[in-house]
Amino acid sequence: MGGYVARVRHDEPPGGDAEFDLLVRSAARRWADADPLLPTPTHPRRSTYPLLTVSDESGRPVATGTMRYSWYQPGEVGRTWGVPDQHWLTPVVGGPDPARALDSLLTSWREQLAQLPSGTGSESAAQLTWPARDICGVLPLQRHGLQPYSVLAVRERRRGVPPSLPPRDVTIRLAGAEDLPQVVALLMEEHRYEEHFGGVFVQPETADQTRRVVARSLTRRPSWIWLAERRGRPVGLIWVSPPERARWASPLTGAAPAAHIGYGVVAEEERGHGIGTALVSGAHQALDTHGVAVTLLNYATMNPLSGPFWNRMGYRPLWTTWEARPALALR
Repeated sequence: MGGYVARVRHDEPPGGDAEFDLLVRSAARRWADADPLLPTPTHPRRSTYPLLTVSDESGRPVATGTMRYSWYQPGEVGRTWGVPDQHWLTPVVGGPDPARALDSLLTSWREQLAQLPSGTGSESAAQLTWPARDICGVLPLQRHGLQPYSVLAVRERRRGVPPSLPPRDVTIRLAGAEDLPQVVALLMEEHRYEEHFGGVFVQPETADQTRRVVARSLTRRPSWIWLAERRGRPVGLIWVSPPERARWASPLTGAAPAAHIGYGVVAEEERGHGIGTALVSGAHQALDTHGVAVTLLNYATMNPLSGPFWNRMGYRPLWTTWEARPALALR
């Protein structure tokens, strides 16, 4: 580890610990320089999860990482959105050589994973999220066998394409409770397409779970789900969570208020005709009217359609999620 020392602690770094405060401030300065839309990194807090720390030759902390493990049983919603056994590291990396500090942190994390009695089999993954523009982390992440597999993208208010009308025989309207079967069918088509990129795994229960979530959302007024129809036949949708329904997204950016787009779907045979652009244009107008500062969304890195499309709509990467699958593929 080149002189850096790592250890696992199960207690909280003291709130007045000046050295940990320096670490967080160092990471905050680097994030602010890299991307003004990033949040301020938070001080490690007491948790049920162990904290991995890396210190330099003088004993000053240069990196911390909260280690968290999630296991989803058969039938749970989480089984649709990733492998059953997920090992997460939430890093805060600072100091004069953050690439070296991250390298040491990842080495220590791999050592911790190797000591686990279970949860590192073929259906496991080691995962962490790193700021997309904090490029000092790219080479250490690659050296340790991690690959980028999803992007959290951001769009600032009033950015993107100009207002766009749908094709002449396509109408766009807010969905209601009567549209439940059509909305679910479009979402299931999207789930099956996303299976190709390793981030979605359709389960026997996925359709019923999706139906319950959609039914609850369609009872709200407005639903914030817009449906595109060609002569009465559903051909696409966009599903938005306004800030009051996307509070979980607030810590992901320093701008506020923040909304989140959960789905943007166009039926396969209808792609390339401007339906997606019209759906997004309408959603953006609603978000801008409501004073939403930033809109966030996720897409799979390997999806050949999502990245180019959302970039044209005014989005760019804010965070990248990296993973090694299975977990012990982490080097």
